[in-house]
Amino acid sequence: MPYAFVDLMKEKIKKPASWFTTIFYKPLYILRVIGMIIPVLFNNRESKAKPRIFNFFRALRISPPPFPTNNLKLGAAGFCWGGRYTILLCGGRGLSAIDAPEPLIDCGFTAHPSLVSVPKDIEAVKLPLSVAVGNEDSAMKGPLIQQMKEILEKKKDDHECVIMPGAKHGFAVRIDPKDAFQNKYAEQAEGQAVDWFSRWFG
Repeated sequence: MPYAFVDLMKEKIKKPASWFTTIFYKPLYILRVIGMIIPVLFNNRESKAKPRIFNFFRALRISPPPFPTNNLKLGAAGFCWGGRYTILLCGGRGLSAIDAPEPLIDCGFTAHPSLVSVPKDIEAVKLPLSVAVGNEDSAMKGPLIQQMKEILEKKKDDHECVIMPGAKHGFAVRIDPKDAFQNKYAEQAEGQAVDWFSRWFG
């Protein structure tokens, strides 16, 4: 999805404007955003996306030499929409396959995941998972973030959930470069991901 364009349209919709712009142009901005979001959601719905993602990792696991990844460590990093699939890969649902050993990955990292079913998706997590999320995330509200953290912490040292005060949705991958506050959290999330994969791949 062209996030920059959608963000620009959202800013135009929120910005105070003349009555003429409000009546005639803002509805057009809204229609343009809807026109871009609906095809993306339709083409990336779970029934289409999940098989593509899981089959990709399955293909890696069963790759023949000279790239036999069943002897290598595999990790997944997902952001926003992709965060949910990282969580699902770290869970038990859909991992079994006749032609591939379990698990499909060894560990996962996600920042500001969206469309996550809490507690269902989080309780299903079995493989090491690290989450970076802001307490001002528009895709997951505070109580659900706290519930996710509590569930993961009960699973002991194989999981972590770092809540970043003031961080907003998208802070790890699509922030305003001029926003020093959000940039600080982007760098922190990057360090968290590197440390996490180093720990499980080391």
